[in-house]
Amino acid sequence: MGRAQKKRTVFRKYKFRLSKSQSQSLQNFCKLSDISPNKLIKKVLKEYTQEYTDEKISKAYSDKQQLSLFYEREADYEQLDLFSKDS
Repeated sequence: MGRAQKKRTVFRKYKFRLSKSQSQSLQNFCKLSDISPNKLIKKVLKEYTQEYTDEKISKAYSDKQQLSLFYEREADYEQLDLFSKDS
Protein backbone atom coordinates (compact mmCIF):
# COMPACT_ATOMS: atom_id res chain seq x y z
CA MET A 1 0.00 0.00 0.00
CA GLY A 2 1.10 3.52 -0.76
CA ARG A 3 1.04 6.65 1.32
CA ALA A 4 -2.20 8.45 2.01
CA GLN A 5 -2.63 11.48 -0.20
CA LYS A 6 -2.71 14.93 1.34
CA LYS A 7 -5.90 16.92 1.04
CA ARG A 8 -5.33 19.70 -1.49
CA THR A 9 -5.69 23.27 -0.27
CA VAL A 10 -8.09 25.29 -2.39
CA PHE A 11 -7.05 28.84 -3.17
CA ARG A 12 -9.16 31.62 -4.65
CA LYS A 13 -7.88 34.57 -6.63
CA TYR A 14 -9.13 38.07 -5.91
CA LYS A 15 -8.32 41.11 -7.96
CA PHE A 16 -8.55 44.74 -6.94
CA ARG A 17 -7.12 47.99 -8.13
CA LEU A 18 -5.19 50.64 -6.25
CA SER A 19 -4.61 54.23 -7.18
CA LYS A 20 -1.09 55.37 -7.87
CA SER A 21 -0.74 57.01 -4.45
CA GLN A 22 -2.18 53.94 -2.67
CA SER A 23 0.22 51.66 -4.52
CA GLN A 24 3.18 53.88 -3.70
CA SER A 25 2.14 54.05 -0.07
CA LEU A 26 1.80 50.26 0.08
CA GLN A 27 5.24 49.78 -1.45
CA ASN A 28 6.85 52.27 0.95
CA PHE A 29 5.22 50.67 3.99
CA CYS A 30 6.31 47.20 2.87
CA LYS A 31 9.91 48.33 2.39
CA LEU A 32 10.03 49.95 5.82
CA SER A 33 8.42 46.93 7.50
CA ASP A 34 10.45 44.41 5.47
CA ILE A 35 7.35 42.48 4.40
CA SER A 36 5.89 41.64 0.99
CA PRO A 37 2.67 43.36 -0.14
CA ASN A 38 0.95 39.99 -0.45
CA LYS A 39 1.76 39.03 3.15
CA LEU A 40 0.66 42.43 4.40
CA ILE A 41 -2.70 42.22 2.63
CA LYS A 42 -3.30 38.66 3.86
CA LYS A 43 -2.40 39.63 7.42
CA VAL A 44 -4.79 42.59 7.45
CA LEU A 45 -7.63 40.58 5.89
CA LYS A 46 -7.11 37.77 8.38
CA GLU A 47 -7.87 40.12 11.27
CA TYR A 48 -11.28 40.93 9.76
CA THR A 49 -12.29 37.50 8.45
CA GLN A 50 -10.86 35.06 10.99
CA GLU A 51 -13.94 34.82 13.22
CA TYR A 52 -16.41 34.33 10.35
CA THR A 53 -15.16 31.04 8.91
CA ASP A 54 -17.97 28.93 10.40
CA GLU A 55 -20.80 31.47 10.07
CA LYS A 56 -23.93 30.22 8.35
CA ILE A 57 -25.60 32.76 6.08
CA SER A 58 -29.35 32.55 5.81
CA LYS A 59 -32.17 34.70 4.56
CA ALA A 60 -33.50 37.20 7.05
CA TYR A 61 -36.92 36.30 8.43
CA SER A 62 -39.44 39.00 7.52
CA ASP A 63 -42.29 39.65 9.91
CA LYS A 64 -45.77 40.48 8.62
CA GLN A 65 -45.70 43.72 10.58
CA GLN A 66 -42.28 44.92 9.62
CA LEU A 67 -42.77 48.41 11.01
CA SER A 68 -43.24 47.00 14.49
CA LEU A 69 -39.62 45.84 14.40
CA PHE A 70 -38.49 49.42 14.81
CA TYR A 71 -40.43 50.11 18.00
CA GLU A 72 -38.40 49.89 21.16
CA ARG A 73 -41.06 50.31 23.85
CA GLU A 74 -44.61 49.06 24.34
CA ALA A 75 -45.83 52.66 24.55
CA ASP A 76 -44.81 53.12 20.92
CA TYR A 77 -47.47 50.61 19.86
CA GLU A 78 -50.33 52.70 21.25
CA GLN A 79 -52.35 54.73 18.83
CA LEU A 80 -52.35 58.47 19.37
CA ASP A 81 -55.74 60.19 19.65
CA LEU A 82 -56.00 63.57 17.98
CA PHE A 83 -59.24 64.41 19.74
CA SER A 84 -59.11 63.77 23.43
CA LYS A 85 -62.34 62.69 25.16
CA ASP A 86 -61.96 65.35 27.86
CA SER A 87 -62.47 68.37 25.59
